[in-house]
Amino acid sequence: MEVFNAVGIEHTLSRFFGDRIGNRGTFFDADVFRSGDPKELALIMRQVADTLEMRTFGMKFPSEGAGSTKAQVEVCISRLRRLAEQMAKRKKAERENYHWEIFGALMLGIVGLLETLESRQTVQ
Repeated sequence: MEVFNAVGIEHTLSRFFGDRIGNRGTFFDADVFRSGDPKELALIMRQVADTLEMRTFGMKFPSEGAGSTKAQVEVCISRLRRLAEQMAKRKKAERENYHWEIFGALMLGIVGLLETLESRQTVQ
């Protein structure tokens, strides 16, 4: 059985939030994923939504309006905030839950896409 990769999730979020990898005591510290406190996990999700909104704010999207890629990003941000609100109300800890590893894997892909898009916007 594989070991829960909380450190990998932390490193991915460090890149996403623009923090130095290895900083201890951050709100997205690996220990938060190990302990599974729903209020702390909800904070991470809220911060991901806020940062995603900030990082995509000035991006040029190929189209706008219902069903566009911009609308999809906006819906994603809204859903993350709503899920964070719901999670903050939970009592049961989600220690080393594989769902957080899926979250980490998806965040790694998002970080790569954002960094690519951001580098293209600064070059133009």
